[in-house]
Amino acid sequence: MSSAATRAATKLPFNVATQKLLGQLGNMMGDPGRDPNPASHNPADAGVSSIPAGFTYFGQFVDHDITFDVSSTLDAATDANTISNMRSPALDLDSVYGRGPGLDPFLYVFPTCGPATAIKLHRGSNTPIGPGGPSNNGDKSGMVQQTNWDVPRMQGTNTAAIGDPRNDENLIIVQFQHAMLRFHNAVVDLLVAVAFAGDIFAEAKRIVTHHYQWAVVHDFLKRICGVATVNNAMASVSAPIGSSFRMPVEFAVAAYRFGHSMIRDTYWVNFNFPKATLGKVFEFNRDPRLPVFSTWVVDFNAFFDTGVPVPIHNKARKIDSFMANGLESLPGFSGMMAILATRNLRRALALGLPSGQGMANSFGIAPMTAAQLTSGLPAAEMAVLNSSGGLLLSKTPLWYYVLREAAVLAGGNQLGPVGGRIVAETFVRILERDASSYLNVAGGFTPILPSSTPGNFTVADLVAFAGVTQP
Repeated sequence: MSSAATRAATKLPFNVATQKLLGQLGNMMGDPGRDPNPASHNPADAGVSSIPAGFTYFGQFVDHDITFDVSSTLDAATDANTISNMRSPALDLDSVYGRGPGLDPFLYVFPTCGPATAIKLHRGSNTPIGPGGPSNNGDKSGMVQQTNWDVPRMQGTNTAAIGDPRNDENLIIVQFQHAMLRFHNAVVDLLVAVAFAGDIFAEAKRIVTHHYQWAVVHDFLKRICGVATVNNAMASVSAPIGSSFRMPVEFAVAAYRFGHSMIRDTYWVNFNFPKATLGKVFEFNRDPRLPVFSTWVVDFNAFFDTGVPVPIHNKARKIDSFMANGLESLPGFSGMMAILATRNLRRALALGLPSGQGMANSFGIAPMTAAQLTSGLPAAEMAVLNSSGGLLLSKTPLWYYVLREAAVLAGGNQLGPVGGRIVAETFVRILERDASSYLNVAGGFTPILPSSTPGNFTVADLVAFAGVTQP
């Protein structure tokens, strides 16, 4: 996405002094004492955006659909062109379908009666503890004991038997993975009900994938990047079907990591857990508390705009440079590796990413000024940015620049011009070059599944059709 010359001219020097400086900055990015989750959940309150919190984890799910880096290191300068993406760079839901029923039959349920091609995805059972999940009356008394609201798990180890094990990282994303399994199964049921004459599995996968891709562009991206930025990308990006593609490091290691700043310290998970900490969101999804306890089933009405009333609609934190306290001590890690912000900054340094100013100039966008970059920051963080002759203000790390741009230029409710353009153009290119994507449907594509607005399809529509918004 950026030229080799832009990277070489604008990247930070990879040396001990810069590593130390980025460590200081990463440490400063923890929440500076303000309440990240005001009781009113009013978007005007400090730290809270207008974005439903479910999109934090939907974004993580999408990331796992298109990227998987197992080779980069934080401790040595690395040529970004040598990084291998172990995921197919397409929105093809291989994280759900794996390699298909022929090669990954353990993911599937094969029909014993009815149409032979009505192949569904396996779901898992819950540990029966008590009522949980969505309510049928808007009150705790309306919850029921769930029995099959988890992903399938290996007997003995409780390892998730799913297309991408990263989607078992925390309770919210694994419950969304479960929703995607149910989404496919609901489409299969629909096709059986209308006596579809062709290959039901293939048609169901096509319908599921196209509606998912539509929701990524028209719901997720337009919220995160802005409608104009997405429309501009759709109009300007040209990627012939089958054209070569390498996941831009500016996207994977910087711009798309905006979601880390949206993570909350607490969530209203269901009536049992009105203020589940980030630590609990991970703990609820770890042995010996697996399969997922029936009491911990997520009520997605509190995470997306489904229209079903709940006491609290979780809103994501603003996209800015203030990280949730829980990200200062990631479960299972220690030292620098436990501080998410520091890890992000150090990885970008090792890969030689261009600065935020370098990317802005390459796009023909006026870079942010030093005054804008430091606007509203605590004094200690400003001091780090101004140290070493203001190195981080002249060659601002791209990830940090994207976060500051969103905070200062977009009020933390969406990405700014540089971050938004990187994200939107990457997704449009992914879809345009994919012969099977909804953008390449002959005659155009219009969603056909039930939705709150006919002809549109949102993530809220997805979870509702999947059947996870009602007990």
